[in-house]
Amino acid sequence: MAHDITIEPVRSARDLSEFVRLPFRLYRNDPLWIPQIIAHEKAQFDPKRNPAFETARAQLFRAVRDGRTVGRVAAIVSDAFIERWGRKCGRFGWFECENDPEIARLLLSAAEEWVAGQGMTEISGPLGFTDNDATGLLIEGFDELPPIAGTYNPPWYRGFLEGLGYSKEVDYVEYRITVPQELPERVLKLAEHIAKRTGIRVFSPESRKVLARVWGPKIFEVLNRAYADLYGTTLLTDAQIDFYINSYLGQVDPSFIKLAADGDKLVGFIIAMPNLSRAFQKARGRLFPFGFVHILRDMKRSDVLDFYLAGILPEYRNKGIDAMMTMEMGRTALERGMKFAESNHELEDNTLIQSMWKLYDRRLHRRSRVFTRKL
Repeated sequence: MAHDITIEPVRSARDLSEFVRLPFRLYRNDPLWIPQIIAHEKAQFDPKRNPAFETARAQLFRAVRDGRTVGRVAAIVSDAFIERWGRKCGRFGWFECENDPEIARLLLSAAEEWVAGQGMTEISGPLGFTDNDATGLLIEGFDELPPIAGTYNPPWYRGFLEGLGYSKEVDYVEYRITVPQELPERVLKLAEHIAKRTGIRVFSPESRKVLARVWGPKIFEVLNRAYADLYGTTLLTDAQIDFYINSYLGQVDPSFIKLAADGDKLVGFIIAMPNLSRAFQKARGRLFPFGFVHILRDMKRSDVLDFYLAGILPEYRNKGIDAMMTMEMGRTALERGMKFAESNHELEDNTLIQSMWKLYDRRLHRRSRVFTRKL
């Protein structure tokens, strides 16, 4: 009942710990939930450590009943989004709660009131500070293990939102691609023809150091241009680019990075990693003392490849560069014994990115949604 629940802003380190750890209780018996690394989760809400706060502001809320955290939500205003898209639209993200619609109502009311107080006239979510954060609410595919960057939640969250007047803004889809036992002849011939016609070369960086220092900034330059017109995107600042390079690119196996270059100019890229979902489940939110061991082990043993990011400069689209890069990624996947690949989420109407999978056996197996409502 409403009078049993209080909504409290996160003010202290202890509050933040309660906020971050809530999913560990809500999903403790769920075999498909992927726990995130607790230290990383806390860091992303620290303005001193996350450069996203240069262009965004946020307030975290907890729902508390009988002294226990029973729900959470982040209310966010992205000034970069408002400037880029001209919408006074706030965001809610990191939404979780017990199976009680009243908790959901009170949490989202708090988020709505906060963003309205910041001058917003509408609210959308689940969204993070940028489009590189957790995005969307899972609405299809509740019976399959998500990638570590994937969306996961109970089916009843959708009913909570729709019952409060939220409606669809956009959907994201995810494909599961079967890695063929050998690359199809038509794929090999197509890639060879495209390479001769365009002069584009596709390759992997020679080392993690070269990837991070030489190619990292160029990758994010391509990403900023390639994603400029996609829903919800904002240009990454130099500080954000440095953050992503230092946090992620230095950890990626360079053989799962495919770069497309026209001479010395980077024109496209694909970033993938072995699936680490089971490793993260075993790590239980901690890298130490043994969590990193599970992660390092699955980096070598996993037979599923997760795609994370891909982009091609607008002037180089529709030239077949996507086919060249996916062919080279397929070659690496075969060499490493991969059986499947996960596309990660992509906008349902993003035909450019979906064309990368058209030459392979694939199925749409997960769908997530961003909801919105006027304030």
